[in-house]
Amino acid sequence: MSDLTRRVRVAQRGTWFPLLVFAVITLVAIPVERYAPQLGPCQAGPEEGTLVCAASVASTAVYWPVALMLAYAAIAVFYVRQSRQRGLGTPIRPYVVVGVVLAVLLAGASLWLAYHPLAPFSAAPSEFTPTMHAVSWLASPLTVIGFALLVLAWVERHWALLAYTAVYLVIGLVQGGQVIQSSSRWFFLPYLLVPAVVLLLGSAAFALFRPVGEAQPR
Repeated sequence: MSDLTRRVRVAQRGTWFPLLVFAVITLVAIPVERYAPQLGPCQAGPEEGTLVCAASVASTAVYWPVALMLAYAAIAVFYVRQSRQRGLGTPIRPYVVVGVVLAVLLAGASLWLAYHPLAPFSAAPSEFTPTMHAVSWLASPLTVIGFALLVLAWVERHWALLAYTAVYLVIGLVQGGQVIQSSSRWFFLPYLLVPAVVLLLGSAAFALFRPVGEAQPR
């Protein structure tokens, strides 16, 4: 019975697809982040004709919640089709529900932080406290993706995915603890490109090393 249960769980897995979808929306977020307008109060910057805004860009409050919900819809369709093809039910509903809730919370947190900044406009990077870094990290779209992957690891009983997600969240934590001062509008690029590459590599690894021989229960 335990061997049959293990085979069924393996057959239900489709880990590579959610990782691929999350990588795609992370890559698409790069041009959105670059050209999206700022939200919230702004004031004149140190250079003439520049603005300093305490808010997150519109992508965090608009693009990411919409993109995440579309991603969860695509993931749900994928798992339903897979379960029909293999004749096995997939407990994907809890994952999708948690994902949608996280997307809504992300939108709310982004809008709140837009009008209630953690630090004043003039704050230097050295003045950012650990609490500020923690709140910024928790309100990050990439952290939301990490939490969603934790739920997926629980749904699929997938220890390898759990270990992968832990590494992904650590990378996000390290990036979230860095404050970059730059006049370039592309300063955010590493914060999106690195997680996107990690997600793409994870998707390829789970697709490549999936035990094909155990794809169907006997």
